[in-house]
Amino acid sequence: MHPLLLLTAAAHGVVAVACLVARLLPARTVMGVHPALKPFKFAVSIALFLLSMGMILPCLSVSETTRAGLAWLFASTMVVEMIAIVAQALRGTTSHFNVRRPLDKAFWNAMFVAIVLATVGIVWVALAAMVRPLLDEGGRELPTLLAVAWRGGLILLLLAPLSGFAMGGRLRHSVGGEDGGPGLPLTNWSVRHGDLRVSHFFALHAVQLFPLVAWALLRTSIPQGARFALLLAVVGIASAITVGTLVQAFAGHPIWRAKAPPSV
Repeated sequence: MHPLLLLTAAAHGVVAVACLVARLLPARTVMGVHPALKPFKFAVSIALFLLSMGMILPCLSVSETTRAGLAWLFASTMVVEMIAIVAQALRGTTSHFNVRRPLDKAFWNAMFVAIVLATVGIVWVALAAMVRPLLDEGGRELPTLLAVAWRGGLILLLLAPLSGFAMGGRLRHSVGGEDGGPGLPLTNWSVRHGDLRVSHFFALHAVQLFPLVAWALLRTSIPQGARFALLLAVVGIASAITVGTLVQAFAGHPIWRAKAPPSV
């Protein structure tokens, strides 16, 4: 585990806990939800992302300078992202796609630049993981099952910018309607319109799911061929969900449609 990314992930964990406490306090809602909800979700998501990068960076066959540079890139860009989200929540307004006032636009531009830079880093990590061996702390190659899981997760992670930049270009995450309105519990994914955040979520977190599945399978007595079959099944299902929810969102359909209110 890279120490800088572990420390930064822990800091985001503290932010997540603070947001949970803040949700107990009364506050004016932002787009129908408590303003602490979005910082909480992003703090958890970013912490998981940083932990994933913190685990894969030591496995890459790259120079220490490159490894350190990537760690600082991910840590700094995620801190910028989190500061903007928390600051806008404290101001009682939205953070993403908000260009209404000069300060709002400044926060959004900073977030956009940070995500572009982080995306460059993700592409770099994915390429390094594909073309060079993944090594453990002792310099030995990772078990093939675990290496396949990491590479599969990184490939799917590359789909996250597709939905992310689609949202940024449109300045909203909804397709077929405006942002806001009824949504699923916790995620607040729209139940009325297409929502690009759904696919974005699955693309972002496959890089945690696949290695975890591989790690669990390696600790069973299941034959090697069956382990690979099970891992590939998980990869296939997750990939289908990621792509399917992206197509569904672009078509303007919600992941779960709310029932229409009864006529009177």
